[in-house]
Amino acid sequence: MFREVEGMTELNTSKPIKITDTTTFTITLDIDSTSFGDYLRQGVVENIKVAKTVPFHSWADSFKNPAGSSQYGMLETPDLSKFGRSEQLHAALIGILAFVNHNKRYPETADVAECLGMAKDRIATLQKESESNIQVEIEEPVFAKAVQWSASSISPMAAFFGGFIAQEIVKFTGKYSPLKQWLHFDIYETLPREENVNRVTTGTRYDD
Repeated sequence: MFREVEGMTELNTSKPIKITDTTTFTITLDIDSTSFGDYLRQGVVENIKVAKTVPFHSWADSFKNPAGSSQYGMLETPDLSKFGRSEQLHAALIGILAFVNHNKRYPETADVAECLGMAKDRIATLQKESESNIQVEIEEPVFAKAVQWSASSISPMAAFFGGFIAQEIVKFTGKYSPLKQWLHFDIYETLPREENVNRVTTGTRYDD
């Protein structure tokens, strides 16, 4: 924002103007100044942070078409060594929520096949109704892990998302840019390597 400019006084009362280029002695402004008076000398430039409006889709719409709600029109992957994992996890989420809505409980290991069928049917229905652009060939090992542990509270992941959500709440004040609009994340490396894990609860804080 400008003030105390001698000549070209229209700048003194203007709204914040974007500076598009700078050199040692000049700045270039994104404004039509053909009707302004001649610039004479001096002036003070103030850096003004301009609020930016960020549109968001509703959860219902975004869940059907997550890539359409993302900043770059694609699902982003926090860990590039797992490129494409976001699409896999979203497909798993679709199957898990369909199972929960139908059975009123979270799926277990024995429910993987049923959950997979529900995910494929739901994705096909959304694509047929032109409500989704989800294009994914489900990797069954990834899908199975998401289903088997969907009812669990995995401590490292809970800690990660606790901090992440706290940061997003702070962003509601207008400081920093919020996540737009999905983050799919897994830390399968923390799961037991054994296929058959004793899931019997012991009544302690270490129950999952």
